[in-house]
Amino acid sequence: MSAGSPAELVEMATAELRAGRAVIIPTDTVYGLAALPENVDLLFELKQRPSHKAVAILVARPADAESLFDPLPATSRLMDECWPGALTIVQDGWGVRCPDHPLVQALASAVGPIATTSANLSGHPTPHTATEAAAAFPTVQLVIDGGRLQSPPSTVVEVTETGLSILRQGAVDVNGIV
Repeated sequence: MSAGSPAELVEMATAELRAGRAVIIPTDTVYGLAALPENVDLLFELKQRPSHKAVAILVARPADAESLFDPLPATSRLMDECWPGALTIVQDGWGVRCPDHPLVQALASAVGPIATTSANLSGHPTPHTATEAAAAFPTVQLVIDGGRLQSPPSTVVEVTETGLSILRQGAVDVNGIV
């Protein structure tokens, strides 16, 4: 587990990610196993997860999502109402989230979008502590301890030209927003 000031932790995580390695980070919901998008295969390998299952892309601010896709009107409303926060928006094949966590926002500001999935082996329970997350991934060199995380996972909503569908109900209720 790594200790230090938030700036030092962001600097260490930035170095690990830019070196092509995964890190374990706290988010506003659960611990995440993170890598740069060009190294997303590493996440599937570490998690022992089938590569056809998508991972979320974390961004520092809502405007950063626009580098990944052109938001539909419903997407823009969801981003305005729910970000930063525990809502993953799927549009045009991208599952994007802007977490309400200063460390994640600072890290994504430093390195750009971050591919992230929950820090558990595929099919295993999501860990609530950095120690539990580290035990699942002993080869990950940097684990940032954010304390005990027990929030529900993010809500996952797919937005298309024809409407919106909730893929997973989580921490955010989107009913009535779009």
